[in-house]
Amino acid sequence: MAIVHFCKNVHFDMDGREYQMTQEISEGLWQVREVRTGRVHEFNLQALQQCYAEGKLVFMEDPQKAVLREEAGASKSTTINRQVEGKEWDKAVVRRMYVKAVEHLPCTESIIKQAIQLVWTKIKSPAKAPHWVNVCAWKKTYMANGKDAFALAGQHQRKGNRISRYPIEVVEIAEDCIDRLYMRRERSTVEEVMEDAVVMVTRENNQRPESQQLPLPTRRLIERLINAIPAYDRYVARHGKVAAHRVFRSKLKHLVTNKPLEAAEIDHTKLDLFVIDDESHVPLGRPWLTICIDSHTRCILGIYIGFEPPSYLTVGKCLKHAFLPKVNLQQQYPDIRHVWEAHGVMEQLFVDNGLEFHSISLEKACFAFGVEIVYTPRKTPWFKGKIERFNRTINQSVSHGIAGTTFSNIFEKDDYDPAKHAVVTLSTLRLIIHKWIADYYHQKPHRGLGDVTPAAMWASSITPDEIALAHNPAEIDMLLGKAVPDKTVSHKGIEINNLLYNCPELMQLRRERGDTFKVEIRVDESDIGHLYVMLGSGQGYIEVPALNQDYAKGMTLWLHNICREYAKKHFKKADVYSYARAKTEIREIVENELKLKRKKSHAKVARYNDTTQQPVDDVTNQKPKSATTRVKPIADNSVPLPLIASNKKRPSYTPIMDQRN
Repeated sequence: MAIVHFCKNVHFDMDGREYQMTQEISEGLWQVREVRTGRVHEFNLQALQQCYAEGKLVFMEDPQKAVLREEAGASKSTTINRQVEGKEWDKAVVRRMYVKAVEHLPCTESIIKQAIQLVWTKIKSPAKAPHWVNVCAWKKTYMANGKDAFALAGQHQRKGNRISRYPIEVVEIAEDCIDRLYMRRERSTVEEVMEDAVVMVTRENNQRPESQQLPLPTRRLIERLINAIPAYDRYVARHGKVAAHRVFRSKLKHLVTNKPLEAAEIDHTKLDLFVIDDESHVPLGRPWLTICIDSHTRCILGIYIGFEPPSYLTVGKCLKHAFLPKVNLQQQYPDIRHVWEAHGVMEQLFVDNGLEFHSISLEKACFAFGVEIVYTPRKTPWFKGKIERFNRTINQSVSHGIAGTTFSNIFEKDDYDPAKHAVVTLSTLRLIIHKWIADYYHQKPHRGLGDVTPAAMWASSITPDEIALAHNPAEIDMLLGKAVPDKTVSHKGIEINNLLYNCPELMQLRRERGDTFKVEIRVDESDIGHLYVMLGSGQGYIEVPALNQDYAKGMTLWLHNICREYAKKHFKKADVYSYARAKTEIREIVENELKLKRKKSHAKVARYNDTTQQPVDDVTNQKPKSATTRVKPIADNSVPLPLIASNKKRPSYTPIMDQRN
């Protein structure tokens, strides 16, 4: 490292400004000139030393010394190559000994030779005493680099011809060919670029006299010009920005959690597995799996299995399963040996940019539970790598080991037909996944936890009294319901989705607020037999049933939309009686479809059957037992929700009947 002193003409940088020390006015008091403005300042030497010790003052190279360095053959860069080892370092040490011997001597041949001979007689290195001219050159280089011994090492990196052998015209033609062929998504090869460059140069030579002919470019020139382009820019041009961002990503920091339920990740995956109907054994298709994982313990907090594509409904069902304890899991699945302890309300929820996560309903629900939603950047799955890795793990462990797997790689299929070989029923698949999580994944040592099992990590990190829970489990369906603002209340009650909802409590509310007024409602998409009217200002909510309970109770919003489309097309009517008739006929169509036992999958049929199943009678699916409607206050720890308009619409679906043939 070069040596520098607080002395006259020394340049230094302090607070982003360059200064030059001009003269010492008195002992310890220096006059310093600002280089850019010429303004003169006075600094105490002790203050300058303090700034230097704190890293606020950095010495700069004197411009005059930079010229001397270049004349002495030193590197133009201010940083000398310090990767000197072995023989090169030994040479630098020997040269320094000769330089130190003549450092203060005049550059006279007789005097220098005498000093060199004394040193050589003492160390006998190299085999022959160096020439006095070489020693003077070493001295000049050593002094020009601030007495840095590394400067005496061999500068092999500066050897060779650094001037291009090709005229600028040839280089420009080659660069143009690289831009047109190599730097594009079709990804031409180096050979193709070289051939095109040769053709272009040949055409240019045909228009030139013999004395001005250009040399033809070689493959070595093309490769050198390509390597001069930054690797990231090359990858962006040939593979796209998203692929380049994925390949050249850097792990600068990661989420650090100190306790369970501090952060969780949620995502969906389509299982690589065909399932069959429990009764007819007809292939139904590939089910969806929504998973919520705890970042600290790697425990699975909640799941949802079904044929419903990713939507707010699947997210809400998964979060409900995550919030509530799985107390009746072993009663529902007696084959499961271990208890599934992981549950509770998380502090942060990491999600991607799917439409189901960008909804006002989810924001309001998380706001009510005190959950902060964290959106990861677009097309960056590694920002929630724990859930992404678990999705691959469960597909490899559960799906790929069972007959009926679809394989994630199409080249692994050969003549395997997943629909033909499918043997797993939907009920069996649910048992397998629950058992795999509770008895295998939670009990297996996890490499990311230091070979500790997720179950043990959960048990040692949190106690039952530290688990955050929803204040009232019965309110979870209401809080996770789809928010619909500005619905009008009239003498008919509330009309939504061509269904009427009314009750005495709603009539009493009209007497207090007026004949007609607007309210915010919450719709449970898994059961449109009732909805929730938010009273606002912390006054609670009213559960309002549908007027036609025989039709609406237990019906999903998706199935109701199917019935609406069917009735509109076949009956030319839009009333609840037409919907009930459509519901009956659709059920008959589904039964007939299953009896055909065709080879193709019946994903929509499976989704219909899945929506008509009764929920399991456990804590995670409890409904209020009383059919009476009453005003219910919101939990004290919740916050009044703002009325935010949402313009998102649910996509329409084609009736099942239209796809029979």
